[in-house]
This record gives sequence, structure tokens and C-alpha cells, in this order.
Amino acid sequence: MQDKERLNDMLNSEKLTISAYSTGITESSCTNLRDTLVQNFESAQRVQYEIFNAMSKRGWYEVKDAQASDVQQVKDNANQLLNSLK
Repeated sequence: MQDKERLNDMLNSEKLTISAYSTGITESSCTNLRDTLVQNFESAQRVQYEIFNAMSKRGWYEVKDAQASDVQQVKDNANQLLNSLK
């Protein structure tokens, strides 16, 4: 297995881990468990970002900047949704 494949596999694993922790956090009613899950979630986010940066520096994960109009559209949609919930 090449370095690119290893890093890509690691990145995907961290994404799945983060998703699982997120679900656990939102569904936990036990404060101690929730606090532990939050700590693990934050740690997994840091690891994921380190892997992403390693891939990005090697040109193995390219990200395009969003257009300002697209960013504004997402913000507007989120605000509309938030206002509809009030």
C-alpha cells in the first residue's frame, strides 16, 4: 500500500470515527459519558486535520475555495431555517 492510499484510508477512518462520536454525543444523557465523548471527538478532529494537512501538502487532497456568493447562500439558508424554528 502506498503512502497516499494509507493516508486516504486513515482520513476516511477518522471521518467515520468523528461521525460516530457526534452521534454518541447527541444521543447521550449521561454527563460523564458525554464529556468523554466530546473529548474523544475533539481529539479525533485534530488527528483528522493533521492527516488532511499531510495529504494537502503533498497535493493528494485538493480543495477549492468556495465562491463568496455560494458561502452567502449557505448562510442565508441556515438563517432562514433557524428563523423558521423560532
